[in-house]
Amino acid sequence: MYSHPRLRAARPCTRPLLWIATLFMCHCAATAQPLAADALLRQPHLRAVELAPDGSSVAYLAGDERTASLRLFDTRTGATRQLLADAGKARLAWSADGTTLFLDDGKGASAIDVGTGQAARIAVFAKGERMLRADGVSPHHVLVERWDAGRYRLSRVGTDGSAETLYDGPRRVYDVLLGADGKLAVIRTLADDYSQLISHRRGGQWTEAMRCRPLRACQPVAISPDGRTITLLAAPDGDRRSLVALDTVTGKQRVLHSDPARVADLGKAVLAPATRQPLLATYDLPRRRSHGLTPAAAKAAADIGRRFPDTDIAIAPSTGNWLLTETGSRLQHPRYWLYQPARRTFREVLADERARGEPLPERQLAAKQPVTYRASDGMPLHGYVTLPPGRAAATAPLVTLVHGGPWSRYDNGYTVLAQFLASRGVAVFQPNFRASTGYGDRYMLAAGTSFGNGRVQQDILDGIGWLLAQGIGRRDRLAIAGDSFGGYTTLLALTHTPAMFRFGLAAAPPTDFTRVLHLADDASRTGSEDVPLAVVFREMGIDTASEAALLPIAADAPARHPERVTQPLVLMAGALDETVALAGVVDYAAQLEGLGKPVTLLVAPDEGHNPRQPVTRAAYLHLLERLLHRYLDGPVPAPAAPQLQRYLDRNVKLDRAFGAG
Repeated sequence: MYSHPRLRAARPCTRPLLWIATLFMCHCAATAQPLAADALLRQPHLRAVELAPDGSSVAYLAGDERTASLRLFDTRTGATRQLLADAGKARLAWSADGTTLFLDDGKGASAIDVGTGQAARIAVFAKGERMLRADGVSPHHVLVERWDAGRYRLSRVGTDGSAETLYDGPRRVYDVLLGADGKLAVIRTLADDYSQLISHRRGGQWTEAMRCRPLRACQPVAISPDGRTITLLAAPDGDRRSLVALDTVTGKQRVLHSDPARVADLGKAVLAPATRQPLLATYDLPRRRSHGLTPAAAKAAADIGRRFPDTDIAIAPSTGNWLLTETGSRLQHPRYWLYQPARRTFREVLADERARGEPLPERQLAAKQPVTYRASDGMPLHGYVTLPPGRAAATAPLVTLVHGGPWSRYDNGYTVLAQFLASRGVAVFQPNFRASTGYGDRYMLAAGTSFGNGRVQQDILDGIGWLLAQGIGRRDRLAIAGDSFGGYTTLLALTHTPAMFRFGLAAAPPTDFTRVLHLADDASRTGSEDVPLAVVFREMGIDTASEAALLPIAADAPARHPERVTQPLVLMAGALDETVALAGVVDYAAQLEGLGKPVTLLVAPDEGHNPRQPVTRAAYLHLLERLLHRYLDGPVPAPAAPQLQRYLDRNVKLDRAFGAG
C-alpha cells in the first residue's frame, strides 16, 4: 500500500478527442469479444532475458513459474542450446567478459561456463544474504550482500568460491559503486534521521559527498574513471528526478539530463557496457522514452523511437547488438528485438519461444491512451483511457480503476483488468491522481493530507466528469473498483457519491484510512528501505501525530457512514493481510448487512495484502463479470470452473450484492 519511491493539458469540450476518432476509424470493424479470464492471466514463457556484454548471446529462462530451463541463443547463427534443464526461479547476470553466467536461485549463487556448460555452486546463502549483481570490474566475480542482526557485509565471490570482504559495518548499504581499481568507491546509507548519505572513499576514508531527504531520489549510478565525478539520479530542484553529475571535490552539481517534456521523473540511466558511464536517459511516463547522451546514442534512440512509437522499449546495449524488450497495453507478454547500431536495423528474436506462452494476439486487445485533464482547482492531472473496440465511446459503460499506494501509479503497460473490461464492451479510466509517483515530488506531494472525501477523491471524480464531457462513457453506467488504497477510494465513492456509481468492487480496502496511518505508531513497521512508517508518512506530507491532520480523514471514513451506501458492493479481503486488518473489513461488511445493504464479502484464507494464488485472481474477475452483467448490461458470465466454484462456495461469507436491483 505504500509503494514508493506531461502531456499538454487538455480543456474540457463537448466533442470527442481526435485520438478517439482515429481509434474508431482503425477498430470500428473489430467488435470486442469477451476474453476468458484464464487467457488474460496467462504468464509469459520467457523470463530473465539477458544480453551478453558483447552482444553475441542472449541468455533466458524458458518455462513456467515452477520450473524453467536456462537456454542460450546465439545472435549470429540463431541457434539455441540448453545450459540447465531446471534453473528454477533464478536471477541471471553476465560476467563482464561474457564467459560466465551467474545464477541466484534464492538459496545460493552458481556460475556456469557458457563455453562448456559446466555449472558450479560458488556460494550458499545464509540468512539475509543474496547476490547483488555481477562484478563489473573483476569479470569472474559477483557481489554478494548480507544484512542480518544489524550488520551489513558486502563480499566479492569468485567462480572458484573464494570470497573477499569489501565492506563490513553497522549501517545497511543500499547502493554501491566500484572504482576502476575494483575497490568500493561510493556507497549510499541512511543517517540517524533517515536522510540518505552518498559517501565517497577518499584517502582510505569515507567522506560525505551528498545528503538527500528520506525517500527522495538519490541513487548513484556511475563514477568517472578518475573517481572525481559521481553521476546520480537526483532531484536538484526538489521536483523531478534528473541525471546529475556531482563533483566530489567542489561539491557542485550539474544537471546532465531531465525530461524535455517537463512531465516525468527520470526512470533509469542506461550504462554503456564498455565504459560503465551513462549512455541513455529513460523516462517511463506517459510512455517510455529514451534520450541518447552521446551523438551515437542519440541517433540510436531516435531510430528506436521512430520504430516503436506506441509501445515501451527497455534498452540493454552491448558492444555489438542492443537487446530491446517491447511492452505495451496490447502486448500481453514482452517481445524481444535486436537492434544493430552500426547498420541501424531491427530483428525480432525468440519469437518461437515467446509463442509457447500463448500470448493473446494484439488484435484482440484494446489500446490504452494517455490523457491529461484539469482538475476542478486547475491542476493538470494524468491518467489512461482504454476504449472497447467496435463500440461508440458515448454508448459504453465506464469503469474507473483506482491504483493502490496512494504513492504508486499506472503506466502504459498491459493491465489484465483493463483488457478484461474492454473486451466486454466497457471503457476504462485509470487516473494518476495527485499523490501518484513518477511525475515529480511536487505532483506526489500536492495531495497534502487530503485523503478523506477531499482533493484526491475529487481528482478521480473530476477525471470521470472530464471524460463524460469528451463523449466517453454513459453517465448512467458508471462503476468503480480498486485494490488497497484503490479499494478505499471505492468505498469513499459509494459512501459520499452513491448516486454516481452503479456498483463498487473493493479488494483489501481500509475502511478507515487513519487506521492504516496509525500503523506508524508501531516502530517495528517500516516502509521503503527500513524507514519507519511515521517517517514515510511525514515525508509524504502527513503528520500521524497531528490529530488536526487526521480528523478530516477520520470524519469521512466509510466505516463511520455505512448507512450512506446504497449501491451494490463486493468486498474481498485476505485473512493473512498485515496491512489492512481482516477484522475491520469483516466488521464493515457486517454493518452493511445489518442495515440491509447489498454487500458481498469474500475472505481469501491463504492470502495477504496482495493476492498470489491464481484462483483468487480468477475469483476477482468472476465477481467483477457478474457485476458487469447485473448492473452494466454486460455479457452473460461464463459458468465458474469446478475449482473456482468450490473456492467461492467455501470463501464467500456474505452474498447480497447480486440480488439488489
